Amino acid sequence: MRSSSLPARLTVAGVVAAALVVPAGTAAGAAEAKPAAKPGSGCTTVSFIEQLVTTDTTDVAPTGPSVGDVVVTEDAVLDENRKRVGTNDIQGVIVKQDPATGELFSFSTATYTLRDGVIRVAGIVNLTRLAAGETQTLPAAGVKGRYAGKTGELTWTLVSATESLNSIKLCG
Repeated sequence: MRSSSLPARLTVAGVVAAALVVPAGTAAGAAEAKPAAKPGSGCTTVSFIEQLVTTDTTDVAPTGPSVGDVVVTEDAVLDENRKRVGTNDIQGVIVKQDPATGELFSFSTATYTLRDGVIRVAGIVNLTRLAAGETQTLPAAGVKGRYAGKTGELTWTLVSATESLNSIKLCG
């Protein structure tokens, strides 16, 4: 079972979808881009709005979301005032379709380049559940700047076809 409601960008990157639409100013206004570290915890959390800038999709046969499709995107990372504080470069490929449920799975990698460092994220995304509005979680690792050497996870929730709310918690 193939869902033709999955937009091409969601097909691989798994970061945005038209399946869930939240009115402007609702959840998006609650996002923060300022790191918040708890004293003594050694952890840093960065929360932000992510907005699609460019997409390059390779749609292999059959037409529509299917195993082998590849997507490369660039997203803007925005703070709570919707000012750009970084970028996210994403690459992904659909690697599996569950024969029993029809769910599509992507292996995606992302590099967040922020003002104060670089964070990398990689893992398997359930694209079908993401499109249904379920929050997804992937492993994350700080590689430069204030995030270097810390590990944790990325979580995000889609709010429209071009935006998501993301949060990365790193400890170490």
